[in-house]
Amino acid sequence: MNSKNKHRVIFYLSPEDKEHLNNQCELLQIKTSFFVRNCVLAKLEKPVFEVKKKDLDVKKYSSQLIKIGVNLNQISKKLNSGAKFIIADQKVVLDEIDALKNHIIHIKSQL
Repeated sequence: MNSKNKHRVIFYLSPEDKEHLNNQCELLQIKTSFFVRNCVLAKLEKPVFEVKKKDLDVKKYSSQLIKIGVNLNQISKKLNSGAKFIIADQKVVLDEIDALKNHIIHIKSQL
């Protein structure tokens, strides 16, 4: 359908409902107009869009996050122990933190 065949529809929402609508659209990463249009058409049994849920392996991601937490705890204990670090130790710690950060970003991208 091209824009010449579309008609504008105006409706009003409370501030709370508007915020909820915006949050849903942001979560789904779609435009508000597309979301509203799809909701109306779904009620008319003519849906335009179906939300595809990602198949997440929750146990896999949970165990990876637990490992990251353990590594961070080990790093923080070493840093807080008052032990003197040699420059090589500092480099290892910074590299581990960077690797953990990248791993978290990778996991987040899979969600």
